[in-house]
Amino acid sequence: MFARKKVFLILLAIIPSSIFLNSCDKKDEQQTFVPPYPQMVDKEKEQKEREEFERLKRLRDGITDSASISDTTTIVNDSVKAAQEQLKKKNLVQKEKELNKRLDNPKDAITDYLEYLKRGTSEGGNFEKNMTKASQQWASSNVDRFKSNYKNTKKIVVVEEPRVISQSGNSATVEVKILKVDVINNADQNLEMTVKYNLVADSKGKWKIKDNVVEKK
Repeated sequence: MFARKKVFLILLAIIPSSIFLNSCDKKDEQQTFVPPYPQMVDKEKEQKEREEFERLKRLRDGITDSASISDTTTIVNDSVKAAQEQLKKKNLVQKEKELNKRLDNPKDAITDYLEYLKRGTSEGGNFEKNMTKASQQWASSNVDRFKSNYKNTKKIVVVEEPRVISQSGNSATVEVKILKVDVINNADQNLEMTVKYNLVADSKGKWKIKDNVVEKK
């Protein structure tokens, strides 16, 4: 027994210390576990990046997806509509300007109308002829009405000259102040009034009286 113990001690003495140390080191290494570095891969993000990359490639090559085409078409259509509306407004303004050039001055139409009334009601004037001409200055002519309205009129005086108070396209309003002298029971009766004549232009560009509004003083 003593002899085996002695041999063991001799063997320990012969085995190099480095082997023993390496053995210890390996044991320590086996006890220490270092996990690998986690690589978190976001699959959804990666997919989006890939899709965006492909889309940019298509754009570079002149290829667009349906959504891009639709958006572009909408923008183009809106631009075309806006341009068409602008052109339409411009054309309407131009047509109105051209129409106004062809039309007589609505004030002159009322001046001529009043002249017929003055001539027809003045002493020695041709009542029938001038009432007919005055009636023709209206869009709806009625000479019998004129004869009835002015059969007792002795004189018509223009107190204030006609003036255009509004005009747009083939419509206009002219205001004038007149004095109408009627003979009632062999006596002169003066009636001063402001008359607003609403006029429209006919197909030949001539102004016709559509109606009037009388404000008696």
